[in-house]
Amino acid sequence: MITVGKKIFEEVDIPTNSRIISEDKDKSIIERESSWTGKLKGVDSFPNGTVEGHGRSVIFENGISISNWQGILTIENGQEISFVGKDTSKNDKYYVLRTYFTHNKELRDFDGMVCFLDRVFDSKNKSYTCEGYRLI
Repeated sequence: MITVGKKIFEEVDIPTNSRIISEDKDKSIIERESSWTGKLKGVDSFPNGTVEGHGRSVIFENGISISNWQGILTIENGQEISFVGKDTSKNDKYYVLRTYFTHNKELRDFDGMVCFLDRVFDSKNKSYTCEGYRLI
């Protein structure tokens, strides 16, 4: 059983671009390429910053989507931490695993950090809100 760790941030993301790149009508599968930007508010020692990401999603007939993301977290002092994420979603509810990478010795605590993000689409504001929890 996985225990969700300590909450380390809140994030609000806004889609900036999205387009269908392929469609298999026989299998009812759509592949979409998307990008987004967002603001991250750290909890305790996790820094505030902005995020920018992009990736691809495969969307199935039953509403399930599986996505692969990558991007950059730029913290308030201008230093950057890259990340790679994977998510599965259905009905505007997203479950994300995100891993951070950096060679910056000052930020070594973030290198290899794995987080779970609980993410929801806010149709009123056309944004995604999420909370991040440290797993590893």
